Amino acid sequence: MMIRNVCWLPFASAVLCFLAAAPVSAAPMSLIDPGLSGSTQYDEWTNTGLIGASNPGFPGFPGSGAWPSPIGSDAVGSGDATLNKTANGSGGGPFPSGSSMYFGGFSSAINNDGGTLQVADATPVANLQTVSFQVQIGEAWTYDFFDDILPTLSYNGGSQDLAATTSLLLEQYDNGTVTMPSGEETVYINTYLLTWDLSSIIGTISDFAIDFTGVQHATLFTLRLDQSDQPVATPEPGSLALLLGGIPAAIWCLRRRRNANAELAA
Repeated sequence: MMIRNVCWLPFASAVLCFLAAAPVSAAPMSLIDPGLSGSTQYDEWTNTGLIGASNPGFPGFPGSGAWPSPIGSDAVGSGDATLNKTANGSGGGPFPSGSSMYFGGFSSAINNDGGTLQVADATPVANLQTVSFQVQIGEAWTYDFFDDILPTLSYNGGSQDLAATTSLLLEQYDNGTVTMPSGEETVYINTYLLTWDLSSIIGTISDFAIDFTGVQHATLFTLRLDQSDQPVATPEPGSLALLLGGIPAAIWCLRRRRNANAELAA
């Protein structure tokens, strides 16, 4: 069964969701065009572009070996942004595997550091105002990002680690169950849409990077980066529903992420 959501993510520990039932689907959703205006640029890493067959010479399990090069975006019409590993995790790291980018390692611990990836663009659009980033990532032990920390953005070679202006969970695709201390729980393939409004930054943005750390055994399926020289308004749930093809029978809900320590203590 698949559940589709449009979720506001103001904090990692509490998620306000615009939840709706959707037809059962055989696969997670495709990433969407966020509809940015003005002068725009686009990059997308398809699932095919992230797997081992498309990236010969990369390390295998557990993924702690060095990458021979960054991975460029491969979808038609993409620019020159790159994906690179910037840090290993605890006993492993992300690497292109058989069906996804896998955050490798030997640990069975819940919410364990699986390593850090970075999407970088050294040639952004002139007068950059808006960055939109989509990531589709499968959970391990009910977690996707380490410590529930969503991707952050830095610019001009700095380490500002800016949180997204808006963070939305577009879909949770049912990917089976896992036995947790509290019992059987569903694990999901999550599709996020994050947007940064950079219009208040003084000066030229000559480059930027988005960093995120996955939990060990998480699986990264696809990524999309969009940018524009125009600021973007905070999207309303109704407009997002139109982008997603319509979401019937919507209700509001509050979804709380589990705490790893609480799970282990249960």
